[in-house]
Amino acid sequence: MFRLYVDEVGSDDLVHLDKDKHRFLSLSGVAMRVEHARDYLEPELNKIKAEVFQHDPDSPIIFHRKEIMGLKGPFGVLRNQNLRNKFNSMLKTIIWDAEYKLFTVLIDKQWMLKQKHWKKNHPYHYLMELLIERYTLFLERSQAIGDIMPEARLGKKDELLQLAFAEVRNEGTDFVSKTRIQQRIPALNLKFRTKKNNVAGLQFCDLLAHPSHIYTRVLMAHAVELGPFANEIVDCLIEKKYDRKQDNGIARKIRGYGVKHLPQ
Repeated sequence: MFRLYVDEVGSDDLVHLDKDKHRFLSLSGVAMRVEHARDYLEPELNKIKAEVFQHDPDSPIIFHRKEIMGLKGPFGVLRNQNLRNKFNSMLKTIIWDAEYKLFTVLIDKQWMLKQKHWKKNHPYHYLMELLIERYTLFLERSQAIGDIMPEARLGKKDELLQLAFAEVRNEGTDFVSKTRIQQRIPALNLKFRTKKNNVAGLQFCDLLAHPSHIYTRVLMAHAVELGPFANEIVDCLIEKKYDRKQDNGIARKIRGYGVKHLPQ
């Protein structure tokens, strides 16, 4: 049984698209077996929390990239270079050793609105459809079933995303039929969880989503750069973690499979 942990970079708003930080939206999904998340990922992330941050198990630290980069709250200890190096080393080991596949789908919302026949006028929902396609194909190759766990945004947004998921599941997509989707993703509902639920898979996805977002924009020839540690993360993702096209069991290209961007 796989679970797809989903996190976004950017917003689904369709305003201020002249500004770079508002223009691009991506969803990333980490596909991992539930038992691997339980038996490997959660204990290893807890080890970092204990050894680097001395966290209280009854008031657990939640990994959130934005707070880590801002050195906010408990992450202020990373001003100590020795602790920063230990954190980076332990996290990189998990990124390398954990068993998962990563998908990132990204859309230029300014480009999207200029398309004459554009029907998918909600960018978040359309990116979720692209993730579902890729996840279904991955599950077919793995001869497995799975479900999907997005980070909850609460209220109406979650309700609308559930409706969009049900529509894709009931109607299929241009490339994957409803029968194939329903066979591989039998659950009728998305498994929404918040940061406070302290889900290891969602925290892990949060840590990968931004480097993968920037790497996708690099592929689009945008003037963006990754920092040194993010570059190390992306090198690992490229080498062994992004989903790839399969030709007779041989892994081939990433673009269009582990990474999808619009425009292409």
